[in-house]
Amino acid sequence: MNDVVFRPTSAQTAAWLVAAGIWVGGAVLHAVASAVLLDGATSMEDLGFSPDSLLFDLAVLAAFLLAFRADQRRGIAMDDAGVTVMGWAGTRRLAYEEISHAEVRRKLGTDQVLLHLTNGRKVLLAAPKHGRLMPDARFAEKLAVIEGQLGRHARPGGTTTVSAG
Repeated sequence: MNDVVFRPTSAQTAAWLVAAGIWVGGAVLHAVASAVLLDGATSMEDLGFSPDSLLFDLAVLAAFLLAFRADQRRGIAMDDAGVTVMGWAGTRRLAYEEISHAEVRRKLGTDQVLLHLTNGRKVLLAAPKHGRLMPDARFAEKLAVIEGQLGRHARPGGTTTVSAG
């Protein structure tokens, strides 16, 4: 059995942690600026923090951390039975017979693999992907592996090669 699993790289998922850090930094800057402007402030409300704003900040921080965890599980797994696509909304299993072909799609400076299904639908894969803000040094190698897996399981008369889009 030749299992192949691709997920977003660590640097790609780290963007959520960077966003969380920026959010926390903004909250700290807000507290410091309020303390400087309101010299002698002694309570959280005097510093501009209310229980509601604190709950909102914590909810946004939790959302960033949940997005980080969810992004780590996204990707694809390919084995002899088919392709498992793991995304934000859940997991979908595709048999190789359902896949017509794949192409590399470039959008907003990022290359991603797009699977074309035999029923006309398209499935955009979360990984592998490569772009200026989301570099993946092994993107070409991963594409070759996907092309090899699709080629090994090609249905008669079907094309399953990765093509430039």
